[in-house]
Amino acid sequence: MLKKSFCLTIILLSFLKFGVNAQILDLASLSSFEAYTGAGAVTNSGTFTGDVGSHNGVITGFVSPPTFNGNVYNANSTTLQAKVDMLWLYIQLNNLYVNFFNVHAPAFGSETLSAGIYTTCGAGSVGGTLTLDGGGDPDAFFILKFQGAFTVGAATTIILTNGTRAANVFWIANGAITVGASSIFKGTFFSYTGAISSGANCDIEGRMLASEGAITIGSGSIANMPSTPCTIPVPCRTYCAPVHDVLETVENFIFYTGAGAVSNASTSGIVGNVGTDAGAISGFASSTHVGTFSIANATTAQAKIDLIDAYDQLILIPITQAGHAPSFGLGETLNEGVYYIGAAGSLAGLLTLDGQNNPNATFIFRFNGVLTVAAQARVVLTGGTEICNVFWISEGAISMGTFSFLRGTAIANMGACTMGSNGTVEGRMLSTSGAIGFSTGTAYNSPLCLTPSPMPVKLISFEGDCYQQNIAFKWSTASEQDNAFFTISSSANGFNWDKITDILGAGNSSSKLNYSFLDTKRYHALTYFRLSQTDFNGINNIESYIAVQNCMSEGEGLTIYPNPSKGTFGLILNNLQYTETPVSVFDILGQRIYYSPVFVPTITLQADLKGVFLVQIELEGKTYVKKVIVTN
Repeated sequence: MLKKSFCLTIILLSFLKFGVNAQILDLASLSSFEAYTGAGAVTNSGTFTGDVGSHNGVITGFVSPPTFNGNVYNANSTTLQAKVDMLWLYIQLNNLYVNFFNVHAPAFGSETLSAGIYTTCGAGSVGGTLTLDGGGDPDAFFILKFQGAFTVGAATTIILTNGTRAANVFWIANGAITVGASSIFKGTFFSYTGAISSGANCDIEGRMLASEGAITIGSGSIANMPSTPCTIPVPCRTYCAPVHDVLETVENFIFYTGAGAVSNASTSGIVGNVGTDAGAISGFASSTHVGTFSIANATTAQAKIDLIDAYDQLILIPITQAGHAPSFGLGETLNEGVYYIGAAGSLAGLLTLDGQNNPNATFIFRFNGVLTVAAQARVVLTGGTEICNVFWISEGAISMGTFSFLRGTAIANMGACTMGSNGTVEGRMLSTSGAIGFSTGTAYNSPLCLTPSPMPVKLISFEGDCYQQNIAFKWSTASEQDNAFFTISSSANGFNWDKITDILGAGNSSSKLNYSFLDTKRYHALTYFRLSQTDFNGINNIESYIAVQNCMSEGEGLTIYPNPSKGTFGLILNNLQYTETPVSVFDILGQRIYYSPVFVPTITLQADLKGVFLVQIELEGKTYVKKVIVTN
């Protein structure tokens, strides 16, 4: 078990190692602000250059030159946009932490630091003369983050040398920031959440940004914006097409429960919809929330069905890793697979999920009990791993500690899903039936690109059906842009793929087009198939996945196809006589929802039925039962 004092200090890997594109950190509407707070007063008793704003607070001391040069914004559309942009700025800065690098004492003093990212668990401070050495790189950057308040001692001096620029220096605190008198300081102060104040006669080159808290510029102090633009590279993750596209309407939610309260204990930043089908939503009034709230309506009712459906489908995916200890993390690196723990489990320290340069690498962690994520635990994705392909599934509660960072979709089946204060979720927190709890953290599942690229092909459908022991594929597109060709691949386990064929695309089209292909290879078991698309420039995009049951009709028994289906599926009795064979379909509660006194080759269920069902026949003293998954 980790001690409470345990802390991860990590650095930014080169953006090339993210397996994604990179963009420059964009302050967006904040770029013109020297001081901004989402809620709190802003007071100036010195000389101030740049815009100033508060979305909820009094602004005083900003009158005219020479003590003030800029614009004042208070509780208007500009300050609202700045509040949203500050959330994205914090998310992108927070998303840079990837791996261990160095452990530094909470107090920074008279020393020289090389470029990188430094983290301190708890409050921190700086005093004396601190030199930030860029090593001759004009794009060198320094991010110093404190998981608590940050104090600058009186007469502290920050020196930038060998290419370091104030625009590429950030001091981030999860608490108040206090600057002692007569300090010469470089870099942007970012408090999430807490006040920012400078003593008398300070000289500050850098912004002062607070998600919530007062900002005070002391008497005789000078506050100026950085003289050059920021050039910090940040990862750009575009839309992710999941290998197991099971979430349906739940995909739009960041927090959702089928039955339970959704609460936020303090000011947080949340991107995504929030919903419950039976419970209250509370505590979001002071938070920055980009999305909607839904309580007990048609949207949440459908989401409840879809979440149970997603859970049922995910637990049917074959287990590939059953020998791992119940505890994960503490510096280990894992490759793709379905990891199953037959009891409660835990995550602590650093866990790296390495897709080994496969953008479709899938990680599913299943726990037959509660999942406990320790304080400071962190999940890192590398080698092309995408958050849409990472799932954490527990039979019971999922409890995440303070300052933990979880990536992927967390599904607590019949239990609460909670995050401690100052935690981060890049993915989703979901519960089939249990409370959702959050506090003073950030949660998001939207792409991090500022201008996400649209998918080059708009796919309408992709289907595969048995035809004379072959598989007939068909798919349709609504539009295509620079589409060179499609590729159909097969997999026995959903992870390792073999190409079947390439089919030429239309290049560019704005009308509906239909495609088909007959696969004559013999498959003897349930097989997964993937349709992908390749642009003229060689970029590959995953479009859709399906699963098709055995079309060979070999051996004695019952075959269902396609499986999963959309409510209509075929039956084959392999090497059995079936003239007087009754057919029944049961739901997972054992209730019969369909019956025929004689065998029928095709069954169509009611349109509103979805989930996992059991098809049963009785013949010659034997009972044959097969599962069928019904989706939209």
